[in-house]
Amino acid sequence: MGNARAGLAASMPEKKGRKIALIITYFVLASLVISLIYAITGLVAASLGTSLWASRHEKEDFIKIILQCFLGIVLIYLPGLLKKHFKISITNANRLVYVLFLYAAIILGEVRDYYRNFPHWDTLLHTCSGVMLGSFGFSLIDILNENKIIPIKLNSGFVVLFSFCFAITLDTFWEVIEFSMDLLMDLNMQQYAAYDGTILVGRAALFDTMKDLVVDILGAVFSCIVGFLTLKKREKDNSL
Repeated sequence: MGNARAGLAASMPEKKGRKIALIITYFVLASLVISLIYAITGLVAASLGTSLWASRHEKEDFIKIILQCFLGIVLIYLPGLLKKHFKISITNANRLVYVLFLYAAIILGEVRDYYRNFPHWDTLLHTCSGVMLGSFGFSLIDILNENKIIPIKLNSGFVVLFSFCFAITLDTFWEVIEFSMDLLMDLNMQQYAAYDGTILVGRAALFDTMKDLVVDILGAVFSCIVGFLTLKKREKDNSL
């Protein structure tokens, strides 16, 4: 009876956390859908010569919002797809951080113009991205280590290396996406031009991309240090 009560008490915070994560996920999803409709409407109006949104967004800004909102809607369903098809389930806390990051990057950053109004907003998000993806890398290894079907037990050194490479690979892949969008649609996602249209050259043109990669690495290193210390503490506790 006592064990049943303990199990029920332990499940209460988990259910509450799942409910909070679900509510915020739906809020972010609704924000993305509304922003997508707003951007499509704005792009059509701008194409027809209507100046309703001209003071705030140009055509390329509307296109960036449309692409990022569409990508955000796809990514918001990614955890569910991983759970359904690969049996990979992320924690409620990680899911919450994940959807809040999408909100900060797309809704606040692109739709609300935080990238333009707050010069270090992009740097902050890339740093958080390195930390978040590094943490996800540790979570994936934890799932493999705890999986009874897959008889492996990875040491802490390899876990740290995997998590670091996992974070940097995905962050680099995002830079490739930005480069591709700039190449195909001239959207200035990599900030090779100033906001007044001045084309940057040399080191100035590379600065945004390299700065993003550097802070991605710093965020991943921080995440790996914390993860390594956590693993060592867990190993010590298990040996007692």
